[in-house]
Amino acid sequence: MSLPKKLKTVTLPSIRNSKGVLPLLGIDFTIKSCWTDLQLKVEDKYLYVPKSHLAMVSPVFQLMFESDFKEKDLSVLPLPGKKYEDVLTFLKCTHPGALVKVTYDVVPKVLPLAHEYQVKWILEDCIKIMMMEMDTSRFVVKTKYQNYSPRIFTKEESAPFINGCKICIMAEKYDLHSVTERFIELFTSLNYNYYKDLSEFKQISIAVRHRIVCGRLASREDTCY
Repeated sequence: MSLPKKLKTVTLPSIRNSKGVLPLLGIDFTIKSCWTDLQLKVEDKYLYVPKSHLAMVSPVFQLMFESDFKEKDLSVLPLPGKKYEDVLTFLKCTHPGALVKVTYDVVPKVLPLAHEYQVKWILEDCIKIMMMEMDTSRFVVKTKYQNYSPRIFTKEESAPFINGCKICIMAEKYDLHSVTERFIELFTSLNYNYYKDLSEFKQISIAVRHRIVCGRLASREDTCY
């Protein structure tokens, strides 16, 4: 019985762009290819995507391409008011071939687009990450500042409070009610003097701030009995 011949090593071809060599099996929305039938024009730059991919990940794009909208037959779709890097990051998060995950640093870029185009799983990832970040802020505050007397904090000391406020601002803007509720729960449990003068806290809606103040007053009344 003869042994099988040794298989030859096959090197896959690659495509090259200004950033270097990318594997053929990868995905790069900055390069036009045979499967991209739509150009997204963002800040006078172009991103190349298949309509089928956008329709698959977003019900908004699906409706746009399948109904009698003017965008249906366009080969170039302008996205005014959007940032090129944000849209590119968003596209990468929607495609497994790009190997880009939603992280806390990515959330401010992709959350507005995921909300506008109703990409459910990216919204869910954003919520999860914002919740985790809120819990981290809670841990930092509870372990580091619980015995601090009210005073003016340094910028570094204020970081977890500012971070929590920024998360709440995003949550309110994009109707992420579970994140807003977590923020209210966290800040109600903290000394009001720690964050009441922060400019970020003042950007939060009056309704949310009112609930925090009422919650703190109620907790103080409970301790009096």
